[in-house]
Amino acid sequence: GKNLALSGVGSVVLLVDDNPESRSVHSAYHYAKLDDLGRAYGNAAVAETGMDIDVEAEGEEELVAEYLRRLNPSLRVSVRKRSEFMSLCFGEAGGSGGGGDDGNQEDILGSTNPVFLSIDRPQSTQLVLNDACRRYSSVSGEGRAIPFVSVETAGVFARTFCDFGPTFTVVDEDGETPKETLLDRMELATSEEDRKGAKDDDEDVFVVHCLEDERHEVSKGDHIVFQKGAEFSSDSEEDGDEQDNDLGRCEVLRVKKPTQFTVRRIASDADTATSAEEYIHKVDHDALSFSRVKVPREIEFVSLWKALEGQTDANKDLFAASDLEKSFDMTRRSAVMACFSALDSYAHEYGKLPAALVADDVSIFKKMAMQAARGDHGSDKAFSTIIKCFCRCSKAKIAPVQALCGALGAQEALKAASGLYNPIKQFLLYDCDELLQKAKGCGDEDAKGCQGAAGQAYALGKSLTKKLASQKLFVVGSGAIGCEILKNLSAMAAGTRASKGGKIVLTDMDTIEKSNLSRQLLFRDVDVGKFKSAAAQEAIHRFNPRVRIEAHTSKVGDDVEGGAFDDAFWSEGIDTILNALDNVDARLYMDSQCVAHRKGLVDAGTLGAKGNVQVVVPGQSESYGSSVDPPEPAIPVCTLKNFPYEISHTIQWGRDLFDGLFNKRPCQVNDNIDDLASGSSLDFARRLLHNLGDDAALEAAEEMGQDYLASSNDRNSAEFAETVKSTSIGWAIRLAHKLFNKSVEDLLRQHPLDSVDEDGEPFWTGTRRAPKVLSFNSDASGDAAEQTIINDHLVDFVRTAARLRAEVFLPSDAKNAGDLISIEDATNALSVYGVEAKGLDTSEQLPDDNEESENVASRVAEFLDGNKDWSRHVHPLNPAEFEKDDDGNGHVAFVAAASNLRALCYGIKPVDAMETRRVAGRIVPAMITTTAFVSALSCIELLKLLQKAPLTLHRNAFVNLALPFFAFTCPIPAEEVEGYRGETHTIWDRMVVKESKKSGSRGGVKLSRFLKDLRKQLASDGDGDDAPPAPEIATISYGPYMLYANFLHDGDEDLLRQPMAQLVQDAIISGDDIDDGFMSDDEEDEEDEEGGAEVVELTKEQEAEIEQLERRVFFDFSVIVEDPETGEEVELPPVRLVRFKDDGRGDP
Repeated sequence: GKNLALSGVGSVVLLVDDNPESRSVHSAYHYAKLDDLGRAYGNAAVAETGMDIDVEAEGEEELVAEYLRRLNPSLRVSVRKRSEFMSLCFGEAGGSGGGGDDGNQEDILGSTNPVFLSIDRPQSTQLVLNDACRRYSSVSGEGRAIPFVSVETAGVFARTFCDFGPTFTVVDEDGETPKETLLDRMELATSEEDRKGAKDDDEDVFVVHCLEDERHEVSKGDHIVFQKGAEFSSDSEEDGDEQDNDLGRCEVLRVKKPTQFTVRRIASDADTATSAEEYIHKVDHDALSFSRVKVPREIEFVSLWKALEGQTDANKDLFAASDLEKSFDMTRRSAVMACFSALDSYAHEYGKLPAALVADDVSIFKKMAMQAARGDHGSDKAFSTIIKCFCRCSKAKIAPVQALCGALGAQEALKAASGLYNPIKQFLLYDCDELLQKAKGCGDEDAKGCQGAAGQAYALGKSLTKKLASQKLFVVGSGAIGCEILKNLSAMAAGTRASKGGKIVLTDMDTIEKSNLSRQLLFRDVDVGKFKSAAAQEAIHRFNPRVRIEAHTSKVGDDVEGGAFDDAFWSEGIDTILNALDNVDARLYMDSQCVAHRKGLVDAGTLGAKGNVQVVVPGQSESYGSSVDPPEPAIPVCTLKNFPYEISHTIQWGRDLFDGLFNKRPCQVNDNIDDLASGSSLDFARRLLHNLGDDAALEAAEEMGQDYLASSNDRNSAEFAETVKSTSIGWAIRLAHKLFNKSVEDLLRQHPLDSVDEDGEPFWTGTRRAPKVLSFNSDASGDAAEQTIINDHLVDFVRTAARLRAEVFLPSDAKNAGDLISIEDATNALSVYGVEAKGLDTSEQLPDDNEESENVASRVAEFLDGNKDWSRHVHPLNPAEFEKDDDGNGHVAFVAAASNLRALCYGIKPVDAMETRRVAGRIVPAMITTTAFVSALSCIELLKLLQKAPLTLHRNAFVNLALPFFAFTCPIPAEEVEGYRGETHTIWDRMVVKESKKSGSRGGVKLSRFLKDLRKQLASDGDGDDAPPAPEIATISYGPYMLYANFLHDGDEDLLRQPMAQLVQDAIISGDDIDDGFMSDDEEDEEDEEGGAEVVELTKEQEAEIEQLERRVFFDFSVIVEDPETGEEVELPPVRLVRFKDDGRGDP
C-alpha cells in the first residue's frame, strides 16, 4: 500500500474478508505476532494518526486507510467488503455486475482501470480471487478482465504471480527514451545480402548509414522514424507530441553493424505515389536523424489454476528468472511451489502454521509438500532439504523479504494499470535461504522478547537479532533509499540495545523539499525545510521507539574539515556501513574508509527502474572502487562552444553558463576582495596573468571591475534596488547580444556558409550546423511563428538573467527578489535596445596577438585601478548553487531560455522546462518501488555480514524492474597482487609498525626507526650464508607526497631523525607548487635577493589536513623496495604506522 500511495495512484480500496470461515483460515495463515514489518508499520500508523488500535489484532483496516492518506493526501482510500467485490465480478444482485449501478461499481473497484493485488493470502484464496477477476470480463460489458497480482512470503521464501487477463497490451516495454541517431545517408538495397528478410517483390528496401562515430540502438523488428530539423509552430513546444512528418515509418530487417542496418518502408505509412528513389532523395534532403519507435505488444496470460497445472511443462513460459543460480534449478522450483501449496493445506486442516521446533509439525508438512509436488521427489535429498528449510521459517515474516516482495507487487500492479513496462510472466520465485545455513531459529515464546523483531528471531535466531540490536551501523544518506533502509532497520530491531552500544549513526546534509514527499516515506509536509537526517530520526521512532539514532548533518568526503567522522569514529564508532548515496565520489570515499578500517559495506543505488546492490566483505571481496563504472562520456568542448547538434548539448551549455555567471563569477569577487584592496594593482594583475593567461586575465579583470562597482553601493539606500534592477537589465541585454548575435556573427565570419574544410568538403555539413543570428522583433512579419518563439525566449532570457544577476548583489534576506524584474520590464528593454544592444557599450578588452605580457599586465592594472578604492567597500556577493527542484528560484528557467535560444540558433528543436530540468539536473525520476527493492536487498546482505557468511553466500544484485530483469551474483574475490619474493596480497592486507609509548612521548616514530622495523619484518628466515640479502627500501610516500627516496636521502641524518608525523606535516606544507598564490618562482627569487623573508601561506585545505593529523590513529604509507637479487622494484602492501594513544591502560 505504501509503495502504491507514493507512486501516485488515484485510489486504493481495502477489501475486508467478511466470510467467517475464510477469515479464520486467513488468520491461521498469517501469524501477526511474527510479522515484523507489519508491526513496525502499525506502530508508525498509530503514532502518526493517534488512533487507538491494537496493531496485532483484526480490524485494523481503518488505521491502514488513514495512514495511506497521510502518505498521499490526494489519494482516495476506502474500505469495502470482499463479498461486494465477488458479487460484482459474478454479476450477482447488489454487486452491480452486468450493467448495475455504475457509481457502486466504481466505489468497489476504486477506478475505471482497476487492478487486484492479493497480499499474503493462501493459494486456495488466490484461486478464488483470480477466477473472480477473470469472470468480471463477461459481466462488465467491457470484455476486459481485472488484472490480478498476488505476493506472499514465508520466512526467507517469496512468490509473486501475475495474470493480466487473456490478452494484455504493453505500450512501452522499457520506459527508456529512444535515442536520436544522426543520419549520414540512405541508399537502395541492391545486393542479395542487404535484401535478406525482405520479400522478393518488395522494392522499398534500403540501407541506412549512421553519421561517422554515431552508433544506433535498433534491433531486428524495430520500427524507426526519421526526424527533420526544427520546425516552428505556435504549439511546437507545449504539446510534447511528435510533429507529423511525411517521411514515413520503416521496419528494421537486419542489423549489419553498429553504424549500418537495412529497413523496409511500411506500406501503411508510405506515400504510394513516391518511388523508392524519390523517397531516398527526400530522406537524405530533409532528415537529420532517426530514432526507434515503440510499438505496442500483446501478451497472453493464463489463469492461476492453469499456471499451477502447467508449472512443470517445459513448453510453457510461466516462470521469470530471478537468481541466475537458483531460478533454473528445477528441483528448487518444484519444492518451493509445493511448499506454498502445502502451507495452504496445513493452515486449512490444522488452523495454524507448522512450528519449526515441533517434530510432528515438520513431519506432517513434509508429507503434505511431497503430495503437492508434481513428480516423484521421495528420494531427492535436495528436494527434502528445501522443504525442511521452508517449514523451519514459514511461520515468520522477515522485514526485508516482506519489503522486497511488497515493492515487486506494487510495481506489477502499476504495470497492469498503465501498460508501462513488461510484466512478470507469470511466477517469480525468490529466496535467500543462504541466511538459514548459519542461523539457529527459536520458538515462538523465545522470539517475542526481541525488541520488535520476533519474526526475524524465530527464523534466523535470537543471537543474530541481538547482535544486530547491538551493532553500531552507519547509514549514509536519508533520501529515498535511506528512508527505506531506516524503515527496514527499525523493523529488524537494529540499534535497540543501547546498553550494548547499539545505535544507528545517520548523516545527510540535505534539507527536505516539497518534491521529496512523493518518494521518501518518512517525510511529511510539516518537515519541508528540515534536515533530512533530523526528520528521519524523529520518524523512525514512530516505527520503533527503542531504536537509538544519532543524527548528523555533516558531509562525508576527503574535503570535509574536522567533524565527527575522524579516525577514532571509523576505528571504534561504527561496525558496518550502509550507503544510500547518489554520487560516485562520496561512494568511493566511503569505500576507501571501509577498506582502510576493514569494515563491511553495503552500497545501493537506483536509476529509474534500474537498481544495484554491492556488498563489500572485509578481507574477502573486491571493493566498490575495484570495479567502479566508467564516467559518462563528456560532450567535447568544441561541440558545446561552436557546433551543437542535439538539445542535450545546448542544455549543458546553458548549465555551464549558469555556473560561470552566477556562481564562479561572484566567488571570484569574494575570493579577491582583500588582495586587490591591500596590494598594488600591478602585482595583482601579474598574478592574474600567471594564473589565467592573457585573454582570461583581461576578461576576469573586466568582470571584477563591473562587479566591484555594482556591489560597492550602499545596499541600505532607498534607490539601491532600482539601481540594481536597471543595471542588471542592461547587463542581461549585453549578454544576449554577446551570445546570440555577436558570437554567431564572429563564427560565420570565420567560417562562411560556403566555406570548405582542409579536405575540400563543405565545412557546414554532418554534425556541424550553420548557426543564424537571432534578433528581437516585436512587429514580426513573414515567418511570424518562428519570430514569436524567438521573442518569447529572449524575454525569458533577459528577465531570468537580470533577476539572477540582481540577486547576486541584493542582500541575501531581500524579500520578493524574484518579482523585481517582470516580463514587461524585459520586453520593454528589448524593444528599446534589441539583441543588438543598440546604445549600450558592448566593447571588450582583448589583447593584440603580439602584445607583450607586461603591457597586458599594465592594461589589466589600469583597468583595475579605477576599482581599487571601490573594493574596500564591497559587500560579499551571493553565489548561486544550481537547484533544480525549486521552481521559484529561476535557475531552470534561465537554463531553459539560454538553451532554447542556442537551439534556435542551430536549428535544433527547443524543449520545455521539464525536459531541461531532467537533462540539466541529470535527473532520472526516482521510483519508490526500485528504492524499496534495493533497500530490502541491502538489509538482507547486512544480515549475512553479521553472520560472517562466506563470500559464496553473499549476493551482489543488478535489477531492472521494467524489463523485468534480475541478476544475483556472488561478489568477486579481492584481486591478489604479487609482491616481494613472490608473496601475494590484496587490498585488505597491511604491514603494521606500532609506535611505542616512548616514541609517542617524543613526537612519534622517527624515520630511522621506521626503516629499521620495516627491514626487520622483511628479513628472511634463512640462516648464515643461505639467507638472501635484506631488501633496499627505495621510496616511502604518503598519499601524493614523497617522504623518502634512497637515491636522494641516503645518509641524510637530519631527515632520518625526523618523526614520521613531522615528515608528513612538512610534506603537506611544501606540497603547494605556488606557495604565495599567483607569484612565479622567478618573482620569489627576486624577493629573496631583496632580503625578503619567505613566508609560507597555507591554503585552507592544507590547514585542515594538518589540523587533522593530530587526530589520526594511524598513517598508511606506500613503500617500494628493491629486490637485491633481481634489482626490480616491488610495491609492498600498505605499511600502517599505528600511533600511540594512551587509553589509560598503557596500550596503543
